[in-house]
Amino acid sequence: MLTVILTILKIIGIILAVLIGLVLLIVLLVGFVPIRYKASGEYPYEGRMNEEVVSKRKRAALMNKVKASDEKTEDEFGEDVKELKIRVNAVVSWLLHIVHVSVDMDSTGLIITARLFGFKIYSTDPETVKKKEEKRKKKEEKARLKAEKNGKKEEKNEEPEEITEIEKTEKSEDEKEKKESTEVVKTEGDKESKEDNTEKDIEDKESNKEENKEENKDKTEKEEPEKLSFIEKIQNKFEGIKNKLASLKKKKDYILDMKDDKRVRNGISYAKDKLFLIIKRVLPKKLEGRVAFGMEDPSTTGKITAGACLFYCLWGNHFTLEPDFDNKKLEADVSLKGRIVLALLVIPALKVWFNKDIKYIRKKVGGFKKL
Repeated sequence: MLTVILTILKIIGIILAVLIGLVLLIVLLVGFVPIRYKASGEYPYEGRMNEEVVSKRKRAALMNKVKASDEKTEDEFGEDVKELKIRVNAVVSWLLHIVHVSVDMDSTGLIITARLFGFKIYSTDPETVKKKEEKRKKKEEKARLKAEKNGKKEEKNEEPEEITEIEKTEKSEDEKEKKESTEVVKTEGDKESKEDNTEKDIEDKESNKEENKEENKDKTEKEEPEKLSFIEKIQNKFEGIKNKLASLKKKKDYILDMKDDKRVRNGISYAKDKLFLIIKRVLPKKLEGRVAFGMEDPSTTGKITAGACLFYCLWGNHFTLEPDFDNKKLEADVSLKGRIVLALLVIPALKVWFNKDIKYIRKKVGGFKKL
């Protein structure tokens, strides 16, 4: 008996160990296997017609124009190809491309494709959408045809019931007996109902008199309205305004106290440091290309340039930023690569959440909401 119990416990322990191992493996994979991404873009884009760059929708439209124009070649169709003003390609993958998402955008629109283990699970490409709709329609047609065939078979299997003359006579006799019994019951019920109605009429008249008396009393009470004077209304309004101003003053003093509090300032600075660390770990490791831009207001151009210079030390060797303070323009030809490790983002976020100064700030915010 003990051996059986021990073997059962052993099997349960092995199963639990396997399940815990799988959970830990999934957590480690999700937390420490990086999500890789890369992207490239060009504006204005004036490239040649190419299946790798141009989406299928644009290529199909151009080829239809080629066929309609006495079979011109693609080289003679340069103007239509130059209509593409923007091109963006992006890819996000995880765990040796087991999860793979690609984005292809140009002036004709956006195509998003998602693959799992190499199989397409989602796509906004018009061709794939059409195929799915055709498959769905075929399935609906098959189901409809099957339902029609099953309905015809059921109609054939159902045979009409033959009623004999003896059954008809028996049914007619039963119906006559039922009619006679119902007529007797009706005559007896009519007599009883007449007697009951006379008694009810007397009771209803007495109850109506009492209800009318009560209604008259209620009307007299409602006709005496509570009238407030004009001065009392003004006083109530002033009191409401005073209460609002007092609550606003309390909130203002509360915010100033929080601003001067050392623990609040320490918590905000700690959160800023961790936020910049998270942003640094999300930003691409490689950035190549060139961006030339100019805004209508030179000051906005200067502000954008100053903000970009904060991260210029990371990519300055292979990336050039060309601000134009005289003209409004935008030219870009950029490619980038990077990776995101979720564990390296979650750890600093948890540190911020469980920080003592941050907890103190949360309590202060809760007190402010109660004011």
